[in-house]
Amino acid sequence: MIEFAMNDLDKNNIKFTICHHCGQENQIVDLGSYKKGLCSQCFSSLYYKHSKLNFKFSFIYALTALILFIPSNIYPIMSFELVGNEFSVTFIQSAIALHDQGFDFVSLVIFLTAFVFPIMNSFVVITIYLKKIGILDFIKFKSLNKMYNFTKKTSFVEVYLLAIVVGYIKLDDISDVIIHDNIYFFIAYIIFFRLSMNNIHTTREFLSKKKFGNSYSLTFALIITGLLLYIPANYFTMMNISKFGNITPDTIMSGIMSLANNGMIEIAIIIFIASIVIPLFKLLGMLFILLSMKYNFYNNRINKIYKLKLYKFIDFIGKWSILDIYMVALLTSLIKEESIAFIEAGSAVTYFTMVILITIVATTTFDTKLIWNKNE
Repeated sequence: MIEFAMNDLDKNNIKFTICHHCGQENQIVDLGSYKKGLCSQCFSSLYYKHSKLNFKFSFIYALTALILFIPSNIYPIMSFELVGNEFSVTFIQSAIALHDQGFDFVSLVIFLTAFVFPIMNSFVVITIYLKKIGILDFIKFKSLNKMYNFTKKTSFVEVYLLAIVVGYIKLDDISDVIIHDNIYFFIAYIIFFRLSMNNIHTTREFLSKKKFGNSYSLTFALIITGLLLYIPANYFTMMNISKFGNITPDTIMSGIMSLANNGMIEIAIIIFIASIVIPLFKLLGMLFILLSMKYNFYNNRINKIYKLKLYKFIDFIGKWSILDIYMVALLTSLIKEESIAFIEAGSAVTYFTMVILITIVATTTFDTKLIWNKNE
């Protein structure tokens, strides 16, 4: 069975499909031993070969992920001991911790991206399988396509796991930190969550068919806004660390330098890449693509292919920028004994979260077919 990535055209019994990345019309051919068909112009994936067995595995993986999600959120994931006092935190507590400090917007983003959207994605995968076997025929695949792509793009559970590892190493230098066995449930949940999407191939159809007549202008405005917000996100305090009444404010960069000075070079590099390099790379990369279209440079076919690859890479790495936000939420929920030690989020948390969301929205609103439009 072949899964088609786009709406198919039938011309004299010869089927064609339109590439969702460049707009090129391609004839659909028998894949033979190949697993997918590629666009003849930009080499993006167009359609895939699957069997019902592949979708059944996705269904089983998604169902397993939902089951594992329950124990991974009931019991504490991490404990921290300081001067005889022990503090523990569950996943849900860390997600809503910033709400208690007045950062409702940031807390909502964390709760949605780490919990709600991943759960929704698993339900969508299950629904896709049930539709494939004829149980839920009344549900339109177009609606499932939209929901699947959206939840896949906005589910950041792997980043949350990395935040736990980084937080553990950072706190372990201060006092005793315990990672509970519950972490294995969470790791298993992430594995099955990702496996469930291995055989689900939809497209950005709901994005490419959105008729943003001003796609270029909207994306450009978002990128400029992101660049402006990037300044206060790095200038203002990301978190205030208090220990026995001594408060130390940390910006993103000062926190990185502190980790490096304390010998945690690897962690400092990870946070530097996730919080400094990736957001700036995404913004400047998208700005380069937009300006090259506007002023018609690097615009031959080969360069257009490279620009499309750059766009796809920017879209792929987008979620890892939120690492620092997850780590702040985890630490603020774990260390909150004001008489001994506590960590409080700073105003940079809001600015940085907005930068992350803006870059995600910018890659979503951008119509990649504009790269191939000779009039642009």
